[in-house]
Amino acid sequence: MDRVLVSREGVGAAAAIVQHGEVILTRVVVDQPTLIVVGRGEKSLRRAGTEYVLQSGQAVAVAAGQDFDVINRPDEQGVYEAAWLVFDPRVVLALSDAQSAEIRDVLPIPSLEEEFLTSYGRAMDAIHDSDNVPHAIAVQRVRECLVWIDIHGGRFVGTLYSSVSARVRSLLVSAAGKPWGASDVARRLAMSEATLRRRLASEGRSFSEILRDVRLSQALTLLQATDRSIEEIAQAVGYESASRFAVRFRQRFGQSPGALRTAPRSRDRFGTKIDQHGAYRVLR
Repeated sequence: MDRVLVSREGVGAAAAIVQHGEVILTRVVVDQPTLIVVGRGEKSLRRAGTEYVLQSGQAVAVAAGQDFDVINRPDEQGVYEAAWLVFDPRVVLALSDAQSAEIRDVLPIPSLEEEFLTSYGRAMDAIHDSDNVPHAIAVQRVRECLVWIDIHGGRFVGTLYSSVSARVRSLLVSAAGKPWGASDVARRLAMSEATLRRRLASEGRSFSEILRDVRLSQALTLLQATDRSIEEIAQAVGYESASRFAVRFRQRFGQSPGALRTAPRSRDRFGTKIDQHGAYRVLR
């Protein structure tokens, strides 16, 4: 069973991960509003003395721009499974009638109604099945998940780039493997390269640091959510040398790329399965 990470323009992205054994990752960045559902095992998100722990059948909505130390622990059978639904910011902006408070970091969702899970599965399927699900229908299915999150007490806001480094990161995320240069990014942001570097420095960041982190973060996603080889992933995110990539990856996340490769399983504990695309689907 192949695992794939699928994105759909103007809708969002969907992925499922499976891991055997405990995985500890440092400073994992969430670049877009995301809903994570734990199928098997336990997930911990830690930051600044605060820890959020999710058990099987629970979920968390994570706002864009957050970073956490992440621990994925397997269940008694040694398996950890989770699925991600990443919301395109344009879909989030369209949800203008939400009534709950803004999600500034995370919103734990301790229990998922059957209808919530059904909506979640349909949204995941809509992202995967662009041939048969029209764009407008896919948007509505994803939007329905946002309404469920609102019912549980939180709402995402459209991505607001309050810093130059956030704007740079957003641009790089769109094509991490591209041979980006500071001059390319500066031109896209309608400023000179000197101005770009000066403004990044004022925020305590550098262009090369942001580019490296974006590439390694995307590699982390591909390692967890696809069956592509480590060499293919290294090349996809802009590394010509797989060995150099592995060194950088371990330095960044505290785990080697090989430690994250797992074989998928077919069924979790709360009535869903991973289909041939790697998406979560509610079983009737």
